Amino acid sequence: MPDHAPRHDQPLQSTTAQGSWANIGGGGNEAWPAPAAPSSGAGGVGSGYVSHANVVLDPHKSLAFAVLLAVVFGPLGLFYVGILHGLVALFTVIPIARTVGLNIAVALGGRIDPLYVVVPVMWCITVPWALVGTAWRNQKLKR
Repeated sequence: MPDHAPRHDQPLQSTTAQGSWANIGGGGNEAWPAPAAPSSGAGGVGSGYVSHANVVLDPHKSLAFAVLLAVVFGPLGLFYVGILHGLVALFTVIPIARTVGLNIAVALGGRIDPLYVVVPVMWCITVPWALVGTAWRNQKLKR
């Protein structure tokens, strides 16, 4: 049976030519190509053009989008407001909504599926949380 283990008395061989590490991407020895200039307008802050050097991001959160995510995804939607909001909501909203929803279903005599009660209870918690959390965060950024 042949032995395919590398021999330790010989140096390892490289598959690239010696000294070619600087030219991995191909081309010559020129620097990185400059990004193309905008073809229309001046390219300032109000033009809609964002260059690579000065990326401008708006840290404010959209109130409508926060509410939409809270309605669609429940506590997971609160991760849009903030990481801490999402984590706290995962561990508090679900048990609270389950307990309150099941108690309401039992109080109605069990004639209704608990899912039809638990989801609106969850919305009653997450939607105001998204509203207040987003407004609070945006106010904090204005200061």
